[in-house]
Amino acid sequence: MGRFAKQDPAAPNALLSRQTKQPHHVNTITMHGINTLKSRIQSGETIVGASIRMWATKADIESTMSARNYDFLAVDAQHSPFNEENLANVCEIANGMGIPIQLRIKHTQLTFLIGNMLDLGPSMIEVPQVENLDTVNDAVANFNYPQKGKRSWGPSRSPQIDEHPERLDYANWWNQHGVLWMQLESIAGVVQAKEMASAGADVLSWGPNDLAFNREANPDHFLKTDDDCINHVLNELKGTQTTLCLRTYGDEQLARYEQMGATMFLDETSIASAPS
Repeated sequence: MGRFAKQDPAAPNALLSRQTKQPHHVNTITMHGINTLKSRIQSGETIVGASIRMWATKADIESTMSARNYDFLAVDAQHSPFNEENLANVCEIANGMGIPIQLRIKHTQLTFLIGNMLDLGPSMIEVPQVENLDTVNDAVANFNYPQKGKRSWGPSRSPQIDEHPERLDYANWWNQHGVLWMQLESIAGVVQAKEMASAGADVLSWGPNDLAFNREANPDHFLKTDDDCINHVLNELKGTQTTLCLRTYGDEQLARYEQMGATMFLDETSIASAPS
């Protein structure tokens, strides 16, 4: 089912409600989405974001938001061209519209740059190919301000800085509202889901293609299929405040994952059909 197709009346309620909400208007924002996003994720509310190009214009973002009232937008540095000017620009546009931006950084070993990337305007960071708790711990430290972390002060482009201009007030606000993702792309990562949640990851995201490579390299492991791995993580996260986010390529796939118990999704249909 395409993004612009009418929903079947029997479709899941979350999908229906999402497309019948009022459209996202640029000049009627009363509150930035990041003010409530983390609490909504933790409460198990259905959350749907969309991927866009890092060089997206205001018109591009308005077009994406008109298709579905997305809760956040995501840009990628791991597998797409990246420069800091484009990131700062797309974040400035989205933040002006009250829309949180998620950035997937280039590499697992670049967690020391998380604070630098956040100063350019994202509300969320995704670390790819996470396989050990040292990566999570380092990411948490660089994501948060003291005394929770060690992020350096300099958030002139960060979301909501105008509403919290005093240093300690903003640091406290950010530590409560910023959302940190770890992407699971191996069996080693999947089986440590609960430990990553305990270490401070707010969202565990899915990398099915790299995970498929890893499953093929471990044919005797008890987690034999992608669904096996998804169900394992969903079970491990029960009772925690951490959520699994699954990338989807259509409403039918989203609905299937929702029936499995997932509540957070990143819609890739827009980016998959967009010209490069």
